[in-house]
Amino acid sequence: MRSSLRRLRTVVLPNLRYLTGTRLRRCRCCERLSLIVSLSPGDEVKRCLNCGANLRYEMLAEEIRKLDLAGRTVVELDPSSPLRPLLLRAGRYVRTYYSPSQAAGSVRPDGARREDVTDLSFGDGSVDLIVSSDVLEHVPDLQRAFAETARVLKPGGVHLFTVPPRERTRRRPAEDPEYHRDPLDPAGILAHWDIGPDAAAMFSSEKLRLQIVAGPEGVDRRVVWRAQRI
Repeated sequence: MRSSLRRLRTVVLPNLRYLTGTRLRRCRCCERLSLIVSLSPGDEVKRCLNCGANLRYEMLAEEIRKLDLAGRTVVELDPSSPLRPLLLRAGRYVRTYYSPSQAAGSVRPDGARREDVTDLSFGDGSVDLIVSSDVLEHVPDLQRAFAETARVLKPGGVHLFTVPPRERTRRRPAEDPEYHRDPLDPAGILAHWDIGPDAAAMFSSEKLRLQIVAGPEGVDRRVVWRAQRI
């Protein structure tokens, strides 16, 4: 109840003027005719009233539907995303969350598993698909995160992800901190990276190839990235 009231006070009420951007259309995530409620000038808080997806989740859903999930092992770096009904079609679907105070592999009452993208508990070559949305910009050691992606993915396996689009890739300076909204922490979460199109050249390796596979779309120029195990 407290979190709902806080969200009403801090997100909904100050942004009621953007409700004029609300539209009725088919959501590309849940594929249902729905109101896409607008509470922001950009795309981040334009959400499907049915499933809660915004543009980045809709774009991810379209890319996921191109894959055969039957019998596959899927790991999502989000315990409660709107992609859950779609990813449940996989043979094995593991929802994860991150908490620095909890042991690796521990499981919450809701079934979500504690994982660190820089030190995953999955075996070598054991995962077909990893999905994350606006996670990697918060990882201090991004090189190690991609190395772990390459380690746990099967050959040909992919990590589909989004990050807030930027013109170029850089580690954000400590004197210019940027915090993003975090449902697990009302104080927000620090962004360590700006990630732009040049990330493909910076982080691709002999085992992992990065490329943009969808977008840009919308006011925020959103794209979907794919990191594929070679």
